[in-house]
Amino acid sequence: MDLYHIVLFLHIVTLLVAAGATAVVKLAVGRRARARTVGEALDWHNVLMTASKLFPMCLVAFVLTGSYMLSVTHLAWSTGFVVAGLFGVLLLLVGGVFLGTKGKALKQVLDGMAKNGENQPAPKLVPPPFIAAMPFINTGIALGVAFDMVTKPVSVPIALSVVVAGIVLGVAIGVRRPAPSVESAPAS
Repeated sequence: MDLYHIVLFLHIVTLLVAAGATAVVKLAVGRRARARTVGEALDWHNVLMTASKLFPMCLVAFVLTGSYMLSVTHLAWSTGFVVAGLFGVLLLLVGGVFLGTKGKALKQVLDGMAKNGENQPAPKLVPPPFIAAMPFINTGIALGVAFDMVTKPVSVPIALSVVVAGIVLGVAIGVRRPAPSVESAPAS
């Protein structure tokens, strides 16, 4: 056992923590959307906000553990998979700040509604398509970076194209277009 492998283990544990937080956040989003009362929507939103606080800590842990492993292996910061990893961390951080800002605004709205009674019917929470797609895009980014970390491409364009492919996959899955409403015409 050596320090490098302990740090690698911590790097992998960070991935598991981030995956677990992602699962909790996606569950909370779905439950919040189906909430029957303002109080229930607020409860699920608070679960979402609490779990999402793990993401910035995970990003810091990824960079710190990755930096240590780079220093031991003497790989350059300009190596493709390293550049892609840092790019992915930056994208996830920016996306997280954006979603966090939107989440705080929604919390204020729900808190305001709760002051009038938590048992009143919950509002229909339908986010704009881009915001609804963001968790899937973030998952695509994370999968692209994970693929790069496992395969370790040295080419920057190849490593970045894997992350971009993850983004495209996230957009394809996350941007859902509602099926057109089909109303039955009265039989004549």
